[in-house]
Order: sequence, then C-alpha cells, then structure tokens
Amino acid sequence: MADLPMPSPTNPPLSLPEYKIISFDVFGTLVEYKQHILASFKPLLNRLPATSPYRDPTPLNPSLEHCATKGDIEFLKLFQKQEDSIKLELAERPLRFDEVLKEIWRRIAKAIDVDTSDEEVEAFGSESNIKSWPVFSGTINALRLLEGKGYRLVALSNVDKFATGISWESTGLGGIKWAKVFTAEDFGSSAEDLKLADQRKFEALLKYVEGEEISKEKILHVAQSLGHDHKPAKDVGISSVFLIGDGPVWGKEAESKMAVEKGLVGYGWRCKDLREFAGLVEKEVEI
Repeated sequence: MADLPMPSPTNPPLSLPEYKIISFDVFGTLVEYKQHILASFKPLLNRLPATSPYRDPTPLNPSLEHCATKGDIEFLKLFQKQEDSIKLELAERPLRFDEVLKEIWRRIAKAIDVDTSDEEVEAFGSESNIKSWPVFSGTINALRLLEGKGYRLVALSNVDKFATGISWESTGLGGIKWAKVFTAEDFGSSAEDLKLADQRKFEALLKYVEGEEISKEKILHVAQSLGHDHKPAKDVGISSVFLIGDGPVWGKEAESKMAVEKGLVGYGWRCKDLREFAGLVEKEVEI
C-alpha cells in the first residue's frame, strides 16, 4: 500500500508525545484470529466438493506469499454473516462468546449442507480454541514501549468479558498496564446497540475520557479495520493510526483505496504494524 495517498486527517496531527490516551481495537488489530478460524473449519470445508466456492484455491494476489484464496474470502463472508445474525437475533438475551462460536459452527455446517458432530461443535467453542488465537508479532513489546512512555492505554474489545479475559491470560495482553479495558458488555446489548456497535464503542471511549478530564484531541485510536474503526473514529472526531497489518493477505488494497478516495477515513499515520508505530513514537520522544 506504499502508493496509497494519505487521507486528509480528521484533526491537525499533534506530535506523538502530545497524545495522552492511545486506544486499540483488539481482535483483528492486537489479536490475529482469521487464519485460526480458517484452520479450524478446514476439516469441515474439505467435506465439500472440490468445485465448491469455499474451496476455490485461486490466490487473491499470486505475487504475495501466503495470501488468502478466493475460497477463504467467501468462507469468511459466510462466517461474518452467521455471527452478525446470531448476535442480532439474541440481542435481548446474548450468548456468551464461546456459545456464539458453537452456534456459528452449527449454522455454517447447515448452510453448506455438511454433517458435523457435537465434538466438533464443542471444540470450536472451547477455551483452548480461543486461547490459540495469538497476538500479532511484536505486539506485546510495542505495547510495553508505549506503556513506558507514559501513555494511558485503552482496549476496545468487540467481544465479551469472558473471551477477552481468555485472550488476556493466554497472549500476554494481561501483563500490560491498561488504564481501561472495554468489552462488548460496555457498549449495550439491545438490537439497536448491536447495529450501532462501532459507534457505541467510541461513545463509551469519549465518556471515559471526559471523566478523566482529557480533551478528545489528545486521543489516538490504533486499528486495522477501516469500516469498524477508522470511519467511526472520524465521525466522532478522533485521530487515528491505520495499521496495515495482514490486510494485503486478505485483499484489502481496493477497500483501502476506496475509503481514502471517498473521504471516509481520516487517519494521520499509516504503519505496517504496531511495532513500526511504536518505533515512530520512540523517535519523536527522543528528539
């Protein structure tokens, strides 16, 4: 994405040491889960005919090593559709995240007309499966560096306290000094709240920051997702840092270009990963 132009920033960028709070998306920015979800479902998908769109081996970008296939993307779309449907259907009586995972497995098996077993359902929703989702390389050291520079670190997790707690314990995120950890319970559970989940998490962040008597201009949000993080951050006037991360693996270049061209995002920095962003902070602090 080196040739992608930068968007007009949401706010005039401050020097990095001037920011007081750095907030983070968790699953997809700090924690990698897509590859592991795909790996979990491979035995199920392999029961489909080779001609199934979910088994299409065509690489999205043949020149990129380890890039996703067209089949991978079709499957992840199906996964997201099922997850969203379950959460909306059960808004008034939400399931714990492990139970959501189990129900996703059941519904996907039914949708693709493949037999499954109770053992497979239980395995996908198990604590050990959630524990297997790792942080991206360099994440813990980068967070420690930012913590050491005096920033207040805030986590905005879009999953519940149960699953977030598992990740905190298994990945090393629990060893970081967080000023605040928000989980899905903090963003409301009505159908309306779920439809506006991205907006709600930033409303919760702003309310917290107001209570800490810190101005909105001193918040910097760090995330990969343009739609779930950078657009809503711009909508509420929060500066942000776009981490490219594994986006190219999933064919996100076109989406990234469109978001900039349409003025949907206003991130002030674009970095390969959190490690690179932490390096920028270190350089500015040393000047």
